[in-house]
This record gives sequence, structure tokens and C-alpha cells, in this order.
Amino acid sequence: MQHLIEELKRRNVFRACAAYMVLAWLFVQVADILLDAFEAPPWAMRTILVAIALGFPITFFLAWAFEITATGVKRTEDVAPGDSITPQTGRKLNFVVIGILAVAVALFAIDKFAWRQFESDRGNASNDYAIAILPFHLDSGANTPLFGQLSDEIAQLLRRSDKVRLASQDAVLAVVDDESLADVAARLGVRYILVGVVSLDGDGSRLSVSLFDTETDSDIWTTDYEDTISQQMSYKAAQDLLAAIGATPLATPPITPDARAYELYLKARQHLAVDRQSEEAEGLLRDAISLDPRFAGALAGLCSFLVDRYRVSSAPQDFEEAERLCYRAWRIDSNSIEVQHAMGDLYFESGQLEKARESFAAALAINPNDFDTEVALAETYHEENPALAENLLKKIIQQQPGSPSAYMSLQYLYFKQGRYAEAVEQQRWTVRLLPDDEGAKFRLSSDLLLAGMFSEAKDLLTGMLASKSPKSGDIENNLATVLFFEGDYAGAAKLYQAAVEREPRDPSLYRNLADAIWHLEGKDAARPILLTAIELAESQLAVNPDDYAVVSTLMVAYASIGELANFQMTEKRLRDLADGDPQTHYDIAVATSRLGNLERARSHAEIALQLGYPIELLRADPDIAASGATFDSVAIVH
Repeated sequence: MQHLIEELKRRNVFRACAAYMVLAWLFVQVADILLDAFEAPPWAMRTILVAIALGFPITFFLAWAFEITATGVKRTEDVAPGDSITPQTGRKLNFVVIGILAVAVALFAIDKFAWRQFESDRGNASNDYAIAILPFHLDSGANTPLFGQLSDEIAQLLRRSDKVRLASQDAVLAVVDDESLADVAARLGVRYILVGVVSLDGDGSRLSVSLFDTETDSDIWTTDYEDTISQQMSYKAAQDLLAAIGATPLATPPITPDARAYELYLKARQHLAVDRQSEEAEGLLRDAISLDPRFAGALAGLCSFLVDRYRVSSAPQDFEEAERLCYRAWRIDSNSIEVQHAMGDLYFESGQLEKARESFAAALAINPNDFDTEVALAETYHEENPALAENLLKKIIQQQPGSPSAYMSLQYLYFKQGRYAEAVEQQRWTVRLLPDDEGAKFRLSSDLLLAGMFSEAKDLLTGMLASKSPKSGDIENNLATVLFFEGDYAGAAKLYQAAVEREPRDPSLYRNLADAIWHLEGKDAARPILLTAIELAESQLAVNPDDYAVVSTLMVAYASIGELANFQMTEKRLRDLADGDPQTHYDIAVATSRLGNLERARSHAEIALQLGYPIELLRADPDIAASGATFDSVAIVH
């Protein structure tokens, strides 16, 4: 061994490897700066690191096998001892290592001070293009949604510019009408506010837009436009605004030649702003597409509408048509964030997370400051990497605390992890931002229910049901669940039945109805309802085989009708999808209790509690109680 070490020293192997490592380190530092400056993809740095790692054993071999002599490079065994110049070569390698280290120190200083100052200045410069676009109003002061969609259309165009950071749409809609522009800017974290007023004149209209600069406390740009219901006007307004703040002009996107199609498109968006499942909106979008089959905005809008409806209806034909429409829109205008976002939503809904991320990344490549897309991208990591999703969402909330969608996404992440108390807190923030939003209140009721806060959930749901505003069965379902855990199975069954009538294709609602009937009238009365739940669940899994909630419904339904083999198969699928989710083990406990395996039911109920499932729900559930689980000696580790 001593002889080997001496030979390695004589052949300058140690010096050559040290020089290689120092040079490689310097190369990585330079590459890190340059790749970041050019916004290279993550795989570029990984490729460099792999190449450097492969180069080390090659360097070791070459230093051992070859030697530099006065007459050139020769194999070491061919060099006579008297001809070797390894001592001189070793001293040169020492100078090389010292020189590289000096360059590395200089580079470190540049990166530490000059480059980071430049990055800071560049970041500050990007803040100069932070804009909030408020919905346009009529000069009478009354809000007219159709003209409000003009402001959204201009916002969609500006999202194509990577120099503009727009306040998220949901944050803008949460702004209180009587707030001053300075207060609005502070709430949304922007410098500029764009406002517009539409004046009606006979058969025509005029739009007057102004850009308010909070730093100078004045309007820095005001312009009037005729013929407001036209794409050309929207595109010109967007270009003029970019020129006013010194940003790069946009490449002109495709323009529909049919003015009537564009007007129908705006009217459809007017309806969608009030009701995302508006049948009038669907008809208007289809009419716009029939007038102009290459209208990318209308195609993407109808695609998004059908994806939203699929979330509720689970009808395969909605998903299939949405897919065709999105691809048509993408082929026409792939540089539209609206189109890329619709594609991402489509893939996300079908469980194709990698493709969804690619679409959202393509949208962010168009505008890296698009917060709505950042939220959507974070949601693709909810299951696979919840820690990353949580960090991304917290960063988004920090940058734009007025955006309800980021709070709702973080709430849903906590909800799925069984962190119900934290989910309640996040959803309370959403309700504060959107005090009139029934959907936000409903999600809060779900959090309160699973956090074991039955009384508060019941009061909230009863008030919502009395308002008669909901069109889905979610409110009846949640209130029925409260009654179920309170032991009022007849009241729960009545409300579950109402929910099923509103949402006749939702298998989870049939499962809930069957649960109430099971404990009210017996398992024979529940069996036909469970068979319907199984049929609907299998239909949905044909589109998205990784839909966790549907697999869970299927598993409990199979156990309830005594199909052991199918229960075991779906239990494995469920555990492969989310074995760390407390809801998984709660559902397994219910299923195994109905199969008569009480010891296993108790075991999974205890695991659910350890993972964070509320003890109030476990104690109130009749199937868990039938297993004999008491939880008196279980330590909660979540």
C-alpha cells in the first residue's frame, strides 16, 4: 500500500485529480450563473454534473497511465527513470491549482456582490411592471359585466408579456368598490392600476382607460378608444399600455375576422363570471365557434367550461369533447396562456400530471409572473410532493396576499393531509377575502366538519341551505353528514337523497346515501344504492384510474355488498395511491367493519387517528363504534 501511494505521488495522480476537482468546481459556479441568467431548464445543470462525475475516473486513469515528457505524452511504463520530468510537472500543477483557486475567489466575489446586486436591480425593475386591471364600468357608475370582460380581455393579452406581473384575477375581484386606488395597489402588491370607463353613445360606445402610478400618485397615461366591442381595440389598448410603461410590444395574436363571434365570446364570459356552469355561456361559445371555427379564445373557453362540468357530471363525453377543443385551440394559438392553462387543467383532471406540468410550464414560459398558473402548477404536486406544494403556495401567498385561490389551494392541501385545523384557518382567510362567495363558505363547512366542529358547521350550512342559492348537492351532502354523525339517520337520508337528485352521476353521494339507509333500514335496503355507486365509480375510473375519492367509494361499496375479492383489489389500489392519508385508513376501517373483520377495523381506525383523522368523527361513526374501537390508549402522532 505504501508503495502504491508513493507511485501515485510520483506520477502526479493526486495533483492531477485535485486540479480536476478545483477546475470542475469553478466550471459549475460559472455554469450556475450563466444557466440562471439564460433561464435554462433544470436538466441542463444535471447533465453538467453527470459529465463532471464521469470525467473524474477518466482523469485518474490518464494521470496514472500516461506521463508528460520533454518529447511529448508517453505511456508511463515506456518512460525511462532518467527521462521522467514528473517533479517539474508537479510544480506546474501546483501553480495551476493556485491559479484556478484565485479565479474561483474572484468569481465568488463577483457573484456575491456585483451579480447579486444586478439580480436585485433586475428584480426591482420587474416590479415596475406590476399591474392590477380593474373591471371597466359604465360612466353612470353601474357595473356592466360585458364591458368588465373587456378589461379581462386586455389582461389576457398582457399575460403574454414576460415583463408584466398582473395581479391575479381572483384577487382583483375581491377588491372592495369603495377602496382608494392607493389602497387597492397596496392590497394587491402592484405599482400600477388600470381603470376604464365606457360611455354609451347611440349605437356605439367609447372606452376611456387610465393608468394610475402609485409612486407618483397620478395618471401617467390616458387614452380613448372607439368601437369597444372589437379585438382590434383590445389589442391596441394592450400595446399602448406596454408602450406607456416602456415594456416590449406584443406579437399580435390571431384575430377573429367575425365581429359577431367576438361579441358572443365576451357575452359568454360575462355569464361565466357569474356562473361557471352557465348553460347560456355554453350556447354562446358554441355559436361563436360556429361563426369562426378558428377562434382560439372561444375554443379554449369551451374546453375549460366542459372540464369544469366534467368535475361535476363525470360524463366521459364532456371530457372527450374538451380534449378535442383544447387541441384545436393549441394548434391555432399555442402562445396564449389561456390556451396553455386550459390544456393544463384538462390533463390535471385526467390525472396526467406530467403533461399538466408541461402545459403550465409552457404558460409560465410565456409569462413567468402569472400567479394563477403558479397556483395551478403547485396543485399538481399536492399528491406526489406535498412539501414542495406547500412551500410554493406559501411563497405565492407571501407575494400576493390578496389572492383567494392560493389560500384555497393551500387549504385543500391541508385538507387532503388530514391537517383539518390548519385547513380551517386557511379557508377563514378565503372567506374574509370573499365574504359573499357561497363556494368559499361551503369549503369552510367541510373543514369545520372534519375538524369536529359540528355546531359551527351545522349553523353555516343551515344558513346556506336557507338562502336557496346552491345548484349543486354539496350543501345538502355536508349538512346530511353532520346529521349522520349526530345519529339522525332519517334526516341524513332525506338530505342525501336531495343531493343525489341534484348530482345524479356522483358515486360518492350514492355511497353516503347508502350509509344512512344501511343504518336506518339495513344492508338489504342499501344494496341497490351501492350497486349504482359501483356502476358510476367504474365509469369514472375509466377516464381517470387514479381518482382517489372514486377508488375509495368503490372499495367501501364492494365491502358493503360482501364482494371480498373486489374489495381487496380496490383496497390495494387505494393504498398505492395514498397510504399516508388518514381518510384512506378511515375508509378501510369502515369497510372491514362491514365485512365483520372487527380487529382489522379497529387497527385501521387507530392508524387513521394517528395520522390526524379527527377523534370526534371516529367516535361518532357507527361502523367504527361497531368494531369496538375506543381510542383511549392511542397516542396521536400527527
